Amino acid sequence: MTSAASNWNAAKGRMNSNWAAGMSQFLGASVSSVRVANYQAGINSAQYRGGDPDKWERNFRAAMTGG
Repeated sequence: MTSAASNWNAAKGRMNSNWAAGMSQFLGASVSSVRVANYQAGINSAQYRGGDPDKWERNFRAAMTGG
């Protein structure tokens, strides 16, 4: 979990820079600077919250065994 949190925090810069480019390509037009600023503020203020590995394992096993 510790490495997941540090990797996620390290990826914030890529998330910020890639979002506007991806949205522009998707929309076929540039994204407004206000939207880019709002998205970046959200990413920069977000905190990593890891999942529950025990719950993940239970759900994965249930999905793989059909029940």
